[in-house]
Amino acid sequence: MELCWKLEMPAEAPSLTEDAEKRLVLSAQRGDPGAFSELVRLHQRRVFRLAGRFFRDRFEVEDVAQETFLRAWRKLRTFRARAPFEHWLTRVCLNCCYERLRQRRPLELPLDTDVLAQRRPDPDAHLEVEKLLRTLKPEERFILLLLDGEGWSVAEIAERLGWTPVNVKVRAHRVRKKLRRLLERDQP
Repeated sequence: MELCWKLEMPAEAPSLTEDAEKRLVLSAQRGDPGAFSELVRLHQRRVFRLAGRFFRDRFEVEDVAQETFLRAWRKLRTFRARAPFEHWLTRVCLNCCYERLRQRRPLELPLDTDVLAQRRPDPDAHLEVEKLLRTLKPEERFILLLLDGEGWSVAEIAERLGWTPVNVKVRAHRVRKKLRRLLERDQP
């Protein structure tokens, strides 16, 4: 079976009732590529936006979005509707981003780090922060990006990644502590 859809960033996110989306998911799970194409249309804006938080290059964002939807199509039968389809698809996208991040070194992230930048009020603070972030492991940057860059709550991260809230908090605490040590070490 050949899948074909055109990914593009729509001006605004289309909407659908929860019941209508459930019918689309069920139809797609039965092998209807048209139903899945409609799910792609409904959720591509969110997937592009999320991938764009991890990667600067437009082509890389498009690659991640494409990989997300391909993987979602292949694993659609594993979706059990215990949570909204959007959450499941977000998890698929995050896994694609995470895998790509782990394959790269050094990594540049479009992370707004106002809290860290405030500790260094000079104009080069943003460059310093970017340099510090590149010293972190991909999984450390990942948790910071979701919390501080994407603005997700601990509960949202735990739910969408299958981690416990305590695990999310511990990881975030350790990363922030490591960044503080790095900042203090570099202080004159």
